[in-house]
Amino acid sequence: MSQASKGELLVVDDEPLKRITLQIELSQAGYGVHEAADAPAALRVLESRPIDVVIADLRMPQIDGLQLLEHIKGRWPKTHFMLMTAYGSVESAVTAIKRGAYDYLTKPFRSETLLEKLERLHLARPWVTDTLQEASAHEQYGAMVGCSYAIRQLFKRLRATVASRRPVLLGGEPGTGKTLAAQTIHQLGERGARPLVTLDATLGIPESDVLSELFARASGSSLLVRGADMLPKPLQKRLARICDQGPSEGDDGIRLLCTIRRDLNELLETGTFSRDLYYHLSAASISVPPLRDHREDIPILADHILQHSGLTAEEVSSEPLTLSAGALELLVNYDWPGNVRELEHVVHRAAATARSARIDADDIQLPTPVGATSQQSWGGRGADTPAATSLTETIAGIERGLIESALHRAAGNQARAAQFLGIPRTTLRDKMTKYGMTGPADRTLSPPA
Repeated sequence: MSQASKGELLVVDDEPLKRITLQIELSQAGYGVHEAADAPAALRVLESRPIDVVIADLRMPQIDGLQLLEHIKGRWPKTHFMLMTAYGSVESAVTAIKRGAYDYLTKPFRSETLLEKLERLHLARPWVTDTLQEASAHEQYGAMVGCSYAIRQLFKRLRATVASRRPVLLGGEPGTGKTLAAQTIHQLGERGARPLVTLDATLGIPESDVLSELFARASGSSLLVRGADMLPKPLQKRLARICDQGPSEGDDGIRLLCTIRRDLNELLETGTFSRDLYYHLSAASISVPPLRDHREDIPILADHILQHSGLTAEEVSSEPLTLSAGALELLVNYDWPGNVRELEHVVHRAAATARSARIDADDIQLPTPVGATSQQSWGGRGADTPAATSLTETIAGIERGLIESALHRAAGNQARAAQFLGIPRTTLRDKMTKYGMTGPADRTLSPPA
């Protein structure tokens, strides 16, 4: 999308008041807005400048909205399309979705509804079109990479702790990269030449003699405690004493780096976490953001994983492995409950099964719902369901039927079903929630902290 705004929009409607109203409201929301009274005028606008999203009425003179959609998809396939329809034209809206429209709006609609749809599109798609042309602008800190504001802020916090000798607390969801961040702090710090000693509380606490050996090895270096929120109280107090002593100039002392999965404030309230240790750790606390909060980094991360994993496509090609725009779009639209670690697993799997050096969307295997092998498994109604008794039920029935059909075709894979429907996966999930189509839970990889 255009860099001067959230994107360039084209509103096509033969009602002047509607065009003007939308132009004002969308402009105030940060979009660049153009308008046209009919399809021929819209095509002239499209020929004169790049447009990110066309929002067009169904019923227009000369060329209707569906015909305009076909023109746009044929000549400007990267331009997104939203159809505005009246209630009586719901079948046309469904047809538009099948033909590649991003979404539709049923008149009358609130501006907030349109802005929400545009915001989802803006979040999900702006970095996919040109794939990795902007990758050269990304920042790297240690083994960590990214271009987003969230990651650049994370790097800023990490730099501040590298020059210090104080304990560091790293929080965040499983798989976000807390351990990698801790390793970066150690490796780029003054003790980086010495081995980083790790105590993984998520795997259980070793015997006292093994613990003593770990602490001895960590003297003069750094001790990474993974899952510090799972430590027993006596060991928490021992770590607090280490923090009291502090790392020294010479070979003595230990610098403590801790990762946690849970909110320590809640543990403090229940008395299961040492306040002394908490006070030491909270002085330098860093939160590693979940991947869904910096989706613009996904293409860069996926490419980085490919290029630094030693994966090759020697059996099918001598060229380096790359990801197609379709594959990247699928990755960007996925919610990644397992965060970067889950992305790493998916990319590795795709590279291992790819049929060529260019990994396509068909090579991407995202976690799928368990047992979703039929429409019935989703609790949906079959094709022989009696007709709905009201207009609202008719619309809901058509939409639900399309979702059930797409899920059946995709064997329960929500990301693939969303691709079949031409809508983002987040939109599909919202609609499934709306219709009570919870189905089996998505099967996800089990990422470490």
